[in-house]
Amino acid sequence: MNQEKKLEKVLESALSEDLDDYFKLLKVLKKKLPFFGRTKRIAASLLKELLGDISKLDLDAASILGKTETGKIIFEDIKDGRARLFINVGKNQNISTSDLIREIVKRSGIDGKTVGKIDVHSTYAFFEVPEHYAELVLHSFDNARIRGVPVVVEPAKRKKKIK
Repeated sequence: MNQEKKLEKVLESALSEDLDDYFKLLKVLKKKLPFFGRTKRIAASLLKELLGDISKLDLDAASILGKTETGKIIFEDIKDGRARLFINVGKNQNISTSDLIREIVKRSGIDGKTVGKIDVHSTYAFFEVPEHYAELVLHSFDNARIRGVPVVVEPAKRKKKIK
């Protein structure tokens, strides 16, 4: 697996998986390091172990995080004027479609009637909003928590067509 794919997999895991046991393990590992910045050093060490030599990897955060050089967010999955967004909470956190609409309205101020199709899965969900509100909605969830879970909203990736 190439380095970019591994990084995508790491980010996807960070956004959508239950990592509680890994947080406990991290606490144990941090106690073995005698200085500040322990979490960063452990994370960097794990990335080194996973990726190996990254000297040829484009380390520009914009390229890794799906942003253009100007910092504008790229919405890949747009259909009929609606942008599809990903959120890292779902049925396991007892999130329903109405809960999600309420959170979107409360945080962004857009009319709930403008929220389109919502697909709630076990650990994540997708929802559609008018394209011109997509960035507003995305940023309205910065540093948000839903039912105690730190929430991340990001542009959904375009569905890959199966050949």
